[in-house]
Parts: sequence; structure tokens; C-alpha cells
Amino acid sequence: MFKSVYFPKSYYLLVCLVMADLAPVLAQTGVRQNLISQTTFEGANYLSGWYNNQHCCSYSVQQSTEQIKAGSNSLRFEIKSTDPPTSGAIRSEIGLDSDPLNDDRWYGFSVYLKDWLDDDAGESVFQWAPDNASGSASMALLASGGRFTYVTNSGGSANNILTDIGSVISNGWVDFVIHVRWATDTTGLLQVWKNGILVINRSGIKTTTVSSYFKAGINKFGWGTQSSSVSQRVLYLDEVRVGNASAVYNDVAPFRPRRDYFGGQ
Repeated sequence: MFKSVYFPKSYYLLVCLVMADLAPVLAQTGVRQNLISQTTFEGANYLSGWYNNQHCCSYSVQQSTEQIKAGSNSLRFEIKSTDPPTSGAIRSEIGLDSDPLNDDRWYGFSVYLKDWLDDDAGESVFQWAPDNASGSASMALLASGGRFTYVTNSGGSANNILTDIGSVISNGWVDFVIHVRWATDTTGLLQVWKNGILVINRSGIKTTTVSSYFKAGINKFGWGTQSSSVSQRVLYLDEVRVGNASAVYNDVAPFRPRRDYFGGQ
């Protein structure tokens, strides 16, 4: 006969805590669906599908093994205060095709800000740029002044809405999932998750005035017009996915590897 084994209550509590901590990992083991694009920056064609003309120099945009979210490579962006301006600012960015109006899109990606000292000169680390030469970004994440600030714009700088979503995280991967219904009327939607936590949740809003396209990388628009104490910025990007209107969070969310939870390699 089998003997029953007694486990103390503390054992069951420990198991529950471990399973709760693993929930994000287990939730991401299914098959991803409803993807329009997926880029993990592997192989020789690591920028396939992206436009790569928003930078000045050979070091501006490079495949890298220095910091990796998953796989073997990420994408490294670098700017220096001595760089010549590109499209009116010192920047190093890549872009995707424009997103359609009056439709939902899901975006997921991870960014790593290397040695990101606090600096008051304005800068963004991703944005949705308008399909015209003079408009403001429909949305952007600022990383200046030591804070992550999510900016939305429904037409003109007077309509900017700035949302503080926490301190800038330096030397660590930060996961973003963003769900947008791009609408020129008040049927729009915006949801933003940072490291799995919903930090913005708005509906019944105007999210843009014209079609726009996703740009990732550094735009240090404050250099030259605002006081700055830094002369270089470096950012890594990995695990970029764009989902269609049928997508859900786990279709685009960056994978959290087991080493994030157990401290392994």
C-alpha cells in the first residue's frame, strides 16, 4: 500500500507563489497569431520590412550581441551630440509602413536604455510619426528628465496629453505592449502596458489626425535648443511584433525568459 505523504502548509504556499510568478511565462507559451510583422533582428536580413534612413552614421544602427532580450541578437541605436541632424534633429530611428485609420493595431517590443543618465533635453525612444512633413507625432514615449512620459497628440501641440508612467529604467529591459484604435473621431482607444502592468487605459478618444507610422530608436530633439549634460545615448531594441485587429496581448507581448525568474543564464 502507498503511504500518504504530509506536506506542511508552507509548502503549498510556496508552490502557489512560484506558480503565480510563472504565470506570465506560462501565458506566453502558446502559438502567436494575428501578426502583421515580427522582428527579432536575427540573421543577415535583420532589418527586413523596416525603413532605415533616419540616421547619420555607420554606428547609428547596428545588429548587436551586447544586450539580448531573446535569441542571439538585438538592434543597437547610438547618437552623439556631434552627429549632423537628420530631418531636423539628432536621431537614430527605423520605421515601419503606415497604419490604417479607423482600425486596431497591437504593438509589442522591448527596449534597453544603456547608462541612461537623467537629462532635461527632450528625447523620445519610440513614436508614431505622421504621414506629413509638418505634423507632430501622434504618440511618443519621452525618456528625458528621469521619467517615462507617454505623449498623445490629437492635433497641434496645444492638444498634447502627457502621462507620467514611472521612472526611466536604465540598464534593464522594459517590455511594452500597446493597443491603439487609430481614429480621427472619438471612437479611438489606447491601452499601454509597461512590464505587464496596464498604465494607460482610455476609450472614446481621438487618437490621431492623419495616418501615422511606428518609429523605434532615439530622437534627441532637445539637443541644440535645450540645456544638456550628456553627449551620447545608446538604446537596444528587441522582440518587435505588430498585430492586427484580431490580436490579443499575448500575440505581441515580449517573451519573458526563465532566467528572468530564476536568475539563471
